[in-house]
Amino acid sequence: MRAPQLTLIRGDGDDGTAYPLGAPEVTVGGDGADIVFPGDPGIEQLHCTFYQADGALHVRDESALNGVYLRIHAPTALSDHQRFLCGEQHFRFERYRAVPVTIGVDGAVFGGTPISPWRFRVVQVLAGGHTGLAFCARKRSMTIGREDCDINFYQDPYISHYHSRLEERGGQFILTDLDSRNGTFVRISDQASLQQGDHLFIGRQLLRVEDSAT
Repeated sequence: MRAPQLTLIRGDGDDGTAYPLGAPEVTVGGDGADIVFPGDPGIEQLHCTFYQADGALHVRDESALNGVYLRIHAPTALSDHQRFLCGEQHFRFERYRAVPVTIGVDGAVFGGTPISPWRFRVVQVLAGGHTGLAFCARKRSMTIGREDCDINFYQDPYISHYHSRLEERGGQFILTDLDSRNGTFVRISDQASLQQGDHLFIGRQLLRVEDSAT
């Protein structure tokens, strides 16, 4: 049986360096880790650990900020505040919550644009952890893509025309990839089991899980 490995996918789409995962545990992070990606500011000192258990390969998220993102192959339920990637866009999913009303000491209500009811929203997460645009869904579903969607990113070269859909279904909120070219990635909550062919984002690095050549 061949040992698993991680293969780096370069910006041009070709395969880059292969990193063997034959040891019981393999860490990814900064200096001192088993796998290091110098110059990637999104990778933390101890970012994640790959390990084998019950005959399968797993990854454990050790990071505090940026996490590990796994490409989805089937409709996936999101939890409140879970993050996901489409193209170069980082998003945070949020369930509906009532917005508190600001009232002055004399009883006057703070003036502003009337609030319309919404079911859930998708919030853009900018570099540095800043909040970008917020997209509120008033219907049960919302599509993300380059054109003709509810949320469009015309300038993103890695996002497909119809990239993904988020919908409310049976009390859950389901994210589905719409056969996009570059995939939709969801941040794992703690750890995840991996299979051959799975793709992960760790920092800015896109990696593929596969069997080693030897």
